[in-house]
Amino acid sequence: MTSFQVECFLTVARFLNFTEAANHLFVAQSSLSRNVSNLEKELGFALFTRTKKSVRLTPAGAVLYTEFSRIRDDIKDVVTLAKNAETGQSGTLRLGIIETQRSDQFLPAAMSSLNKNHPNIHVDISTGNFKSLREDILNNRLDIALTMGFDLGDYPLDQIVSQVFYEIEARIAVSKGHRFAKRKMLSMPEMESETLIAISPDISHGAYNEIIHLCDSCGFTPQHILTAKTISDLLLKVESGQGYAILDANCISNSYEGIANIPVRKAGKQNVVAVWRRKNVNSIIPIFMNILTSVKV
Repeated sequence: MTSFQVECFLTVARFLNFTEAANHLFVAQSSLSRNVSNLEKELGFALFTRTKKSVRLTPAGAVLYTEFSRIRDDIKDVVTLAKNAETGQSGTLRLGIIETQRSDQFLPAAMSSLNKNHPNIHVDISTGNFKSLREDILNNRLDIALTMGFDLGDYPLDQIVSQVFYEIEARIAVSKGHRFAKRKMLSMPEMESETLIAISPDISHGAYNEIIHLCDSCGFTPQHILTAKTISDLLLKVESGQGYAILDANCISNSYEGIANIPVRKAGKQNVVAVWRRKNVNSIIPIFMNILTSVKV
């Protein structure tokens, strides 16, 4: 099966007339008929019902016409995307950021560079919790999600691509009225008797397990655990004095004035990652990622 045979078939199916199809393709009618016949022989079934007065698609031919047309359109779209990527095209990038994440360390600089070098590219920015970002990436409602590295385990890894672009220290968040609120540093064992507030494993197994693993590595298991579906809800629980949370410093929003965030001794750093669907052909993704990973923070 050749691409020209397929094009001959699609053209005849469009005009339902071999003479008009041959004229449209600027080929001899005999050549057109031969290519269609050879395609039918290779497939093992007829594509057209021919009479002296008419040409009609067979049921099998009708199916192939629909599907071949769709595939041809998809190929044209992909080629257009590739050409646009080469020339620095216009278009839209749908960018999702984990809720409450302060992006001032990397996003303004990236956006400034993008606007300067690719002024016709528009970025549509939204926020969501771990679960909603995953669903939006996998269902093609977002092109890129900026999220935490520990959540990657909740994605089907064979369907995504990810890249670390930022590291941030973990902090313990407590209410301003907490006995540790004025401490300049805390160690995890000091929190053993406290109520831990964590993201629900229904939202992110990775987020929940990361905190439990950190406690375990420090020699204790939390005695009391509350869960929240969003970081916003989690911070509200912390602010109201229901317990403490362990978050990256960028997720503890300045809008929560009743929260103190305290560095954690030997907690290590957490990765902020960009993740996108492997089959997403939006050509702006590599342009944006090249800029994002080159931003000096």
